[in-house]
Amino acid sequence: MTVEYGIEIIATLFFGIVVLGLVAKRIRFPFPILLVFAGVGLGISPRIPEISIDPDIIFMGCLPPLLYSAAIRMSWHEFRDNLVPISGLAIGLVLATTAAVAAVAYQFIPGMTLAGAATLGAIVAPTDVVAAIAIARRLGISERVVSILEGESLVNDASSLVAYKFAVAAVVSGLFSWEAVTLEFVLDGVGGVGVGVLLGNVVLWFFRRIDDTAAQITLSLITPYAAFLGSEQLGLSGVLGVVSAGLTAGRPGSELSSASLRIDARAVFATIEYLMNGVIFLLIGMQLQGILSGLRGWTSGQLLTYAALITLVVVFMRLLWALPIARVATWLAPRLAPSSNPTLTWKQQILIGWSGMRGVVSLAAALALPLVTDRGEAFPDRGLIIFLTGSVVLATLVVTALTLPLLVRSLRMELGGEERSVESDAREALLTVSIEEFDRRRSSGDLPLSADDLAWV
Repeated sequence: MTVEYGIEIIATLFFGIVVLGLVAKRIRFPFPILLVFAGVGLGISPRIPEISIDPDIIFMGCLPPLLYSAAIRMSWHEFRDNLVPISGLAIGLVLATTAAVAAVAYQFIPGMTLAGAATLGAIVAPTDVVAAIAIARRLGISERVVSILEGESLVNDASSLVAYKFAVAAVVSGLFSWEAVTLEFVLDGVGGVGVGVLLGNVVLWFFRRIDDTAAQITLSLITPYAAFLGSEQLGLSGVLGVVSAGLTAGRPGSELSSASLRIDARAVFATIEYLMNGVIFLLIGMQLQGILSGLRGWTSGQLLTYAALITLVVVFMRLLWALPIARVATWLAPRLAPSSNPTLTWKQQILIGWSGMRGVVSLAAALALPLVTDRGEAFPDRGLIIFLTGSVVLATLVVTALTLPLLVRSLRMELGGEERSVESDAREALLTVSIEEFDRRRSSGDLPLSADDLAWV
């Protein structure tokens, strides 16, 4: 592909994203789903050249700024107060889903090895922060539920990718050790967090000494890549490095940056998120033809059966975790983290359980599977794993996104009305106090303003 040809495709995709965004807003249809459908249409069109995704573009090009933007935007207090449910979903549920999918795939898919089944489980375990938050915010769901979903999606990529790394290594080398996996899982996570916290504090140190908005925004754009690549070079979790750097740099951001910087930086990151998310979801749909061409020896009936089976396992495990196991977490939380606020209503638990959309990371991980093992043999069931991953991504995105509004209405939830009411009351109280103080000073003459200035105010 020539440079000119690549630029033409990218420019066309960007223009298509803008148009589809306007259409989605006009017809009130979930934007990510419309992008996926459009991508599928482009992928099966004979006039459109086949476009393959380089997984490095997702992992190193798109994922760091998306995670970093979500991390600096997330309230540190919300993350801390909901640490127990977030940890349960991002670590406990990921490992449970990986194990459940591995057991079912190994048992019911003929010829699939246990290591290959574990690889599939690790790939489909993490949820997608982009789709979940976009749809949740569009529906006006409670801010606490959104914070839990956002915190889960920030952390679960790390736990799933660590499990994925060991599962792939087991397939490629044929060697596996539970002791080594457990130790490295902990070291990767702790080390990645350490690198991210260190880099986040370095960024804050520079922010205190740089009085240039453009330079500060540029530094903010570099930070997620530095955190990701630095952690990965040390053999640690790049995802946790980015997330912890964002949480560290964003925690005291309002005190260390001007209002103009925050406004400009938010606009820059919002534009980057908009374009990257749009391109990624379009490309997800466009991979359908390439995924289908990589399958040999399987009938359509078998493929659809296995896809439905794995999707049901993924959905069932999340609902199981969000309902009965959430009750156990609620009982344990005050003993494990006294500062947390674990209590969730059963309606909120159902909503969290149904908001388990898969997306970018799962598909990129599947496409990143090696072609051959150390023995020079083809990676077993690579095409089938990619197909099943694409099926789970498509099913959870489409079905969940289309049914979530119906679920919200059937549960008769107030959709964050309490938070909006509290914020409205607070704004009204602040304005009322300001006006009363203004009137008091005006009546007492303690207001150094001219008549024109007074009329303007």
